[in-house]
Amino acid sequence: MSSSPYETRQSDDLKSVNSDGGGQREGSFSYSTTMRQSEMVAEPFFRSNPTEKALVAVKLADEAPHNSAKATAYKGRIKKWPGILLFALACIGAATGIIYFAIQSKNSSDDRRRSVQQAIADRSRIASGLDESGAKKPDHVDDDGVINNPKEYPPMGCELPNYQSKKGKIWAVGKNGTEIPVDIKGVNWFGMETGMQAPFGLWDNDQNGTTVYAIANFLSDNKFNSVRIPLCLENILDNKPLEANIVNRVTNRALDMSSYLALLQTIVLGLGYRSISVLISMHTLNRNNNAGSLWYGKGFSEDDFLTGIDMVTKALCSNKYWNVLGIDMKNEPFEGSWGDGKKTDFKAATERIAARMLKGCPQWMAFVEGINQQHTIVLDGKEYGYYDWFGGGLHNAKAAPPTLNTPNKLVYAPHYYTPAVFPQYYLFGGGEVGAGNAIVGYKELPTPQLLGRVRSTMNDMFGFLNTGTGPAVLLGEFAGLYTLDAHPMKTTQRCTDLTVQVITEDKYAGGYMWSLNPESAYQYNPADTPGNFVEGLLNIDWRTANKPFLKSIAGLDVLKELKPMPCFPTALTEK
Repeated sequence: MSSSPYETRQSDDLKSVNSDGGGQREGSFSYSTTMRQSEMVAEPFFRSNPTEKALVAVKLADEAPHNSAKATAYKGRIKKWPGILLFALACIGAATGIIYFAIQSKNSSDDRRRSVQQAIADRSRIASGLDESGAKKPDHVDDDGVINNPKEYPPMGCELPNYQSKKGKIWAVGKNGTEIPVDIKGVNWFGMETGMQAPFGLWDNDQNGTTVYAIANFLSDNKFNSVRIPLCLENILDNKPLEANIVNRVTNRALDMSSYLALLQTIVLGLGYRSISVLISMHTLNRNNNAGSLWYGKGFSEDDFLTGIDMVTKALCSNKYWNVLGIDMKNEPFEGSWGDGKKTDFKAATERIAARMLKGCPQWMAFVEGINQQHTIVLDGKEYGYYDWFGGGLHNAKAAPPTLNTPNKLVYAPHYYTPAVFPQYYLFGGGEVGAGNAIVGYKELPTPQLLGRVRSTMNDMFGFLNTGTGPAVLLGEFAGLYTLDAHPMKTTQRCTDLTVQVITEDKYAGGYMWSLNPESAYQYNPADTPGNFVEGLLNIDWRTANKPFLKSIAGLDVLKELKPMPCFPTALTEK
């Protein structure tokens, strides 16, 4: 290794000193011999005894100020001070320079770090939506400089309201008696009900994916105020740490993946940070969704289901999770019956499940779907036979509504879909039903006629419950494939648009579109073509909006009571 410049300069100085007089300099006394020799040459020579010589030496020392040679040496020492001063100034200048350039280097390093963090945040951001001119939410910068990726979501200081369903609306009721009506513009965000055990899209890599923070911002920017999150009973009961590498833990730092319910808790916190509520859906019994459509099934008893309800209420019923509205009792129980007293009686089951939920969390509401039955209906003077959409059949609730042990806790949450899910014959003007229920030679209807059929079938399945005086009625799922609609007259698109129109004109309490996920799969496009077609509110990169679809759902923005979920302030120490 070569020596440093400093080491080279040091060795050269030592060499110069050693060559001047044959040894190291020990101080000014080493020069006294030379000074004495020059003095004695200038005076006459006298032989002196040793005493006189010694006295002369003493005299020279005592009378040094009168000796010209000695005075010269003294003056030489004084002249060293400018050098010392110059050296000191040089040292100060060097130190100042070092400090200055260190500060500049740190600032430059900080700027580079901020640039990198901003690039990461911008990469995860979900682009635009509809209002391109809208002000972007200010970035959240954590104490370590990381942008839009908090270590944890700060407490909101909101109390968990007593959520109620009455007068056709959902109400947030504070402890002080304040009542605020809220209409729902919601999305479904699936994934936790699968073997992945987490909402899709959170892998966030260089090509695609995003974060909870970015999704909450996007939803808030587009006036969504609620998210329905499907769960799996098997995942709840196991409550294991997340196994699959489906979540980018670096860009989703606030997510706790130590257990299934811990992950759910932190997702709820992330949505609550933007005043977005959460509806928990008891969606499937097992990860493969092959244990049946009811609240019990292969390998799962009703007691297992109720234990799952207990675990969810224990995990989420507190002020910290103030934005949880309640539980959708069971998703699409199409194998169930209604009010007949059989084991499959879903009405009776919802009463038991709701009682268990309200015991664990009296502030929540019970969301109840319908079953699946065959009916007849007259449309435009012609009788049609049809089956309810899965989750949509609430015909019998008129005569036999669920009876809960706490008033104002029942919300009807039926489903209504489009030909992309199943080509209902009443949504077309003719054609032949062929293989796989495809409609061969389908004829599309003009929009006014199609609107009448959408409204009439909604009313027949569940709309009659939407009186404005009783429980709220909202759609737990609706819409579906949109931008990719292959019908020449866009019948699938129009069915979604018209469903939104009926929701707003007939004063429903809102609805949850299906779905945020671009992986959402549909079976028909168009009505004569079975297959597998995918589309969601977000595009496949999870970072850009499906603008035509988003614009259609924006029709819900006219709901009178649409607003961010209200926060009733409370002390952060209250649980």
